[in-house]
Amino acid sequence: MTQTYSLLPQVDAAPSLTPTIHDSEAPDPQKCPGYEASNVVENAEGLTADLALAGPNCQAFGTDIENLILKVQYQTKERLNVKIYPKYLSAQNTSQYILSSSIVPTPEWDGNTTSSSSDLSFDWSNTPSFQFKISRKSNGEDLFSTFGHVLVYENQFLEVVTNMIKDYNVYGLAENIHDFYLGQNYTQTFWNSDAGITSGNPVDGNIYGVHPFYQESRYHPDSNTTSHGVYARNAHGQEWLLRNNTITYRTLGGSIDLYFLSGQNEYGGSTAVDTIRQYHSGCVGLPAMQLFWTLGFHQCRLGYTNLSMIQQVVDNYKTANIPLEGIWSDFDMFDGYRSFVNNPVTYPVDEMAKWIDRLHEDNQYYVPLIWTNIYRSNPNNASDAYGPYQRGAELETFIRNPNTGDYYTGNNWPGFVVWGDFMLPSSQSWWTNELITWHNQIPFDGILSDLSEPASYCVGSCGDGKLDLNPVHVPLLIPGEYLNVDYGYPEGFSVRNSSDAISVSLAAASQSSALQTTTPFPSATTTTLGRTDPTPGLRNLTYPPYVINNVQAGHALVKGTISPDATHSDPENTTEYEMHNLFGYQVANATYEALLTIFPGRRPFGMARGTFAGSGRFSSHWGGDNTSTWGSMFLSISHALTHMMAGIPMFGVDACGYTHNTDFDLCSRWMALAAFFPFYRNQNMGGTISQEAYVWSSVAEASRRAMAVRYSLLNYMYTLLYYAHTKGDTVMRALAWEFPNDETLKTTYSQFLLGPSLLITPVLTPNSETVRGVFPGIGEGTRWYDWYTLQEVHARPQENVTLSAPLEHINVHARGGSIFTLQEPGYTTTATRNNPFSLLATLDDNQYAEGTVYLDDGVSLLPNATRIVSFTYNNKTLQVSTSGTYHAAAPLANITIAGLKTEPLGVQFMTDSMEYNKTSPKLGYSNGIVYITDLAEYTPNGAFERSFQLTLTY
Repeated sequence: MTQTYSLLPQVDAAPSLTPTIHDSEAPDPQKCPGYEASNVVENAEGLTADLALAGPNCQAFGTDIENLILKVQYQTKERLNVKIYPKYLSAQNTSQYILSSSIVPTPEWDGNTTSSSSDLSFDWSNTPSFQFKISRKSNGEDLFSTFGHVLVYENQFLEVVTNMIKDYNVYGLAENIHDFYLGQNYTQTFWNSDAGITSGNPVDGNIYGVHPFYQESRYHPDSNTTSHGVYARNAHGQEWLLRNNTITYRTLGGSIDLYFLSGQNEYGGSTAVDTIRQYHSGCVGLPAMQLFWTLGFHQCRLGYTNLSMIQQVVDNYKTANIPLEGIWSDFDMFDGYRSFVNNPVTYPVDEMAKWIDRLHEDNQYYVPLIWTNIYRSNPNNASDAYGPYQRGAELETFIRNPNTGDYYTGNNWPGFVVWGDFMLPSSQSWWTNELITWHNQIPFDGILSDLSEPASYCVGSCGDGKLDLNPVHVPLLIPGEYLNVDYGYPEGFSVRNSSDAISVSLAAASQSSALQTTTPFPSATTTTLGRTDPTPGLRNLTYPPYVINNVQAGHALVKGTISPDATHSDPENTTEYEMHNLFGYQVANATYEALLTIFPGRRPFGMARGTFAGSGRFSSHWGGDNTSTWGSMFLSISHALTHMMAGIPMFGVDACGYTHNTDFDLCSRWMALAAFFPFYRNQNMGGTISQEAYVWSSVAEASRRAMAVRYSLLNYMYTLLYYAHTKGDTVMRALAWEFPNDETLKTTYSQFLLGPSLLITPVLTPNSETVRGVFPGIGEGTRWYDWYTLQEVHARPQENVTLSAPLEHINVHARGGSIFTLQEPGYTTTATRNNPFSLLATLDDNQYAEGTVYLDDGVSLLPNATRIVSFTYNNKTLQVSTSGTYHAAAPLANITIAGLKTEPLGVQFMTDSMEYNKTSPKLGYSNGIVYITDLAEYTPNGAFERSFQLTLTY
């Protein structure tokens, strides 16, 4: 690629704005008059009413909407909806207020629920202005109450304030890099942003996703904890202000569309788990089922500059005997950084296609990255033709510049670029065609959609009149370029690497000095302008009167992305102001549909960076540009738990960190921790050191040990994903979800559960040989067993226990009362699936355990055959009940039962035909653990083809 430095500003050249939450001179919306309800009509579903402005126009941050409609609907027993929207909508302004159900599904009334059959009550008052509250019928507690606060509804600003109990416990509001427990002094800003390109994801700043859902738990001294949830279906830029005794919800437009979830279950209780299930199944849709192979380990990095290098990585993993399932490529493979086009020298398509075929022969997979920006060809250079742009231009399917009517042309890695207008059906056919065309050249197995926030590295349609300069260089140094080597290392690095730390410090100082005397790009021209004033009847889309705390320079919405005034070509000429937070969601959906075309009948594997509520229906997600720091690893647990809540269970972060450099201490710990996230991948950026798992011997050993556990548990994890897909369950779980009545767990997020039965206690601090953790439920009937020794943990209730944690070891404990379906770990998931099964039962205080496993081909969108096997150990007998037609050929090799109180004398194996086998399996016993081995002869046609029972005799 011939690169020409562009004359683009390096930072925002538009107004520098103070976020309204930090602006002491900003208007107080709560001084507005509010609304008065009239014409109230009750019906079977709920009620409707008119809302009229109760005083003079306020114009705090926009033009007041004088007449509104209130619609309250008891949609299901567990869910109540409150909608407030303008009474007078025209065809031109519908989309600026109403989020189309064709884009984001709208939860609907079930046709049966009424106010009398609902878990929830809606009450309202006109004194002193319209206010409402949602309460729980079973105990009368208010879950959401605007009493004492006014409703504000303007054309660029909405505000709803709810009263909260003292020291409330709220979780969720993904995506954020923050403690899992959000606290009462936190502002969540929602405006999808690529903010981590140079220094990593910002803590407490807006990043890639918008999931306006929170779950609240309330602890009651003399009764069970209660939980409920709130989902705000609005895609505009918004903020949630968590403060003492209140939560304030503010948006830059749209409607008030709130869904209240009781969290109540069939037993009358209300739990966080049930609340989350209700959100997934009833509000945003159940997540897609994943391909089995995606649960393997994956490797990627920016810096695999040619096909030989990436093959060497595959070979090195094999030599080190570290399982590798998928190899990924970053934008190194592109010709001129352009999606869908291979570099003909470094990644020639013919050689690459043969290489991928060899991967497939070894049961390994390939996943490339694509960018959602599309290079715009230089019109004065005939050799600069770029098919994806030309084909899209023929369909006129790109987002437009409202000032010129031409395509909106921003700047990204390839140079001046455009973006698909996914409000148009033509964009789907265009996107599908590009992926098919590329797949015909290189048979990839899945797709990662990157920069789909969407990201642009200039302000406005900066390519206008400059296309003859294409390809231009982005207005920043690309990672790994001269003067852009990353010299950041994790905390504690100097303790074990003192001489290296000195060398790194000197090199960083030298680069910093060179940067001060070298200006690769023109410096920016900045101006300062205060908060803009609302103009009656008009909307300022680029600099709205309310300034959200966007992490981009100047907090401006126009920075780092497509400008909010860019337009779509749908009938309403919808603007990016309304659609910005939905771009990544739409691209991910389009990619899902394209992959369905490429792989008919097969589950698509698409991973997206930009997400919105409901993205889990068609996409997985990773944590983006995290950093090689201990703090980033620690916060990855919270990051993951919030995505479990958001309905994106196939989530993981880049193990060992993406930006900056890792070391063997951090990487050993992180590779072990990440082995218990659903998505498991090591990736880092250019300009940093290599960090593949084989680079350090300690990391290699830690990885092998953790992967051995993970791969043995693949069926357990796959079953968790199945129940996420069918019921809305979570895969990773907060301790407080499984032990809801223990208030001491509400801020515990240095540990987590994988499913209900595995407790993970990672080391999260440098240069440590021990770790502290709690064992919830002890003293209340719960037992915990060390995964590796199966010895029971003896601890006091709520005791913070110090555990041994050598560098290559991660503490894993199995919960009593569980039965796990295991397989001998192989080098790939395919090899593992062909290995014999085993069962592990860890008994509770009542000598009881249970479990299930879901089996299918791991591939089909709608499997022709499935099987569910249920296990129960009770009264000295293990009962195995199997149903379904899927055939798993591997036999059952052994069964281990831990936690027995007395030693058995023998064992009997009996099939579902109630006939005993002529011989008895081998039986061994030691320290409360029974080992039943050599079972393969009893299940020659497959471990679970027939139901059976195994009885211990005494």
